Amino acid sequence: MNSQIVFKISYDKAVEIIVWLAQKKPGIDIYHVVKILFFADKMHINKYARPVVGDTYVKMPYGPMPSGISDLIKENTWLSPDQLAGIRNAVDIDKEANYKLTAKREPDLTYFSKSDLACLKAALEKYGDMDFRELYCLTHREKCYCSTDDQSKIDYALFVDDKNPLKNEILSDMAETSRYVQV
Repeated sequence: MNSQIVFKISYDKAVEIIVWLAQKKPGIDIYHVVKILFFADKMHINKYARPVVGDTYVKMPYGPMPSGISDLIKENTWLSPDQLAGIRNAVDIDKEANYKLTAKREPDLTYFSKSDLACLKAALEKYGDMDFRELYCLTHREKCYCSTDDQSKIDYALFVDDKNPLKNEILSDMAETSRYVQV
């Protein structure tokens, strides 16, 4: 592949993912949110050839970071007033306690496919109770992390497991759909 596979984030869907995670695990911190989403995206890509949210992942010191999700939780000022209002109306964010989140409302499940929810649930179940060190070690062993330069965008092609028998089809499908579809 000559160029990276990237998707365009849906900020509305990203807010609903944050609400969903904060509802399922009240007090969840930003680190767990981004790692659960990373593993849900990886799982979804390997089964369905698309991520759950389509965020831009960046190789950061603490692992792969979905930048849009991080920006929403940290309420970065470059976001639009509507995006900031969306996150502020959706969750309480305790910035003093590592950005711990509590849902203010129910998530709007119309943003999710059945497969989105299945992968989010599976990732939350498997990784939601792991401590920081466990998640740190797991994500730092991931091919997509190891194969990317520091503070660079991670190519979605690197999320596909090398042993996945459908690897070539998934890569082809992702390359095609990422040009036209907002996840």
